[in-house]
Amino acid sequence: MEALLTILEDLGTAEFKTFKWYLTQPVLESFPSIPVSRLENAERTDVVDKMVQTYNLDGAARITVAVLKKMNQNSLAFKLENGI
Repeated sequence: MEALLTILEDLGTAEFKTFKWYLTQPVLESFPSIPVSRLENAERTDVVDKMVQTYNLDGAARITVAVLKKMNQNSLAFKLENGI
C-alpha cells in the first residue's frame, strides 16, 4: 500500500483529480469503477484505502498502472510495476 501512496504523492493536484476521475470509469474489465461520491473529497491516503477495499492490493496496483498509462504518466507506471 505504501508503494501506491508514494506514486499518488508524485501526482500534482490536477493530475490527482484526473486520476480519481479515471477510477470512476471502467478502466479494466472485471474491475468495477468506484462511485464518484466515495472519491470526490478523498485525500491520497483515502484513495489508496478505497482502491484496496474495492480491488484488493494486487488489483489496486494493476488499476493504478493502467490509469497512469492512460494519463501518459509512464515513468510512474514503470516505477510501480518495478517495485519503485
